[in-house]
Amino acid sequence: MTSNPTINQMLDRSLPLLTAEGVRVLGQKRIAIAGCGGVGGAHAITMARMGVGAFNLADPGFFDPPDMNRQWGANRETMGENKAEVYCRQIANISPNPDIKVFKEGVTPDNIEAFLTDANLLLDCLDVSVSIDLRERLHAEARKRGIFIITAPIIGFGCILICSEPEGMSMRAFTPLLKATGAKGAFPPIFKQIFTPSHIDIIGERLATGRVPSLAIAPIIAASLAATESIAFFLHKVLPGSRRAVVLPRIMFFDLYRMSYRIVDGSPFLAKEAQ
Repeated sequence: MTSNPTINQMLDRSLPLLTAEGVRVLGQKRIAIAGCGGVGGAHAITMARMGVGAFNLADPGFFDPPDMNRQWGANRETMGENKAEVYCRQIANISPNPDIKVFKEGVTPDNIEAFLTDANLLLDCLDVSVSIDLRERLHAEARKRGIFIITAPIIGFGCILICSEPEGMSMRAFTPLLKATGAKGAFPPIFKQIFTPSHIDIIGERLATGRVPSLAIAPIIAASLAATESIAFFLHKVLPGSRRAVVLPRIMFFDLYRMSYRIVDGSPFLAKEAQ
């Protein structure tokens, strides 16, 4: 563990669970977060508190009043400010000597390579309005660089969580599902088995508008699940009782309102050619 006394104090209660080696490993990791909204912002703060030492933060958006229902960085003092810059400040106020790169123009076709530079993990929290094309280019470049990818779309009182490891099934498998739900609000039947059916109907009706209904609860759940899979990936074989991260074709479904949690083989509704 680093001799920096501030780090020692900050992670004093984490050390018994993370171990000295785990803390050392996390301090050397860089997470690229594409979209610093509800899930992306919460994930950034959570991983900073876990001891991750470096971040690439990208978001072109500015906080406005509707963001205050779910986004940690949104408050009366930050209205009108760029989201990535706000979270940069917040991480700097938590983590000693963090290395943070801010892309306040968001992820663009021209900066994908720069955004992913030195990253070990990509959290894709791009807005539903972002083109599938750009998302696929981002995923393809991350895969080429050997970067672990996580995406965690919120749904009602919960989320789904999808992870892709570089040697495993590609995030391209997820694209058909994303296209179907984004354009038509057409969720596979399994969604109504796990999530509250009326919530799925309400979300499906509004997906095409780009203004997806949201609650404060879901981003916290999604960020916590994403953080846990990040730790499982980073510290596999380091932590006592460690496990591998849950990766495609397996998908995590969680609805706190229904107290419903399942890890599902997504093969039936994923693109089989995306290996």
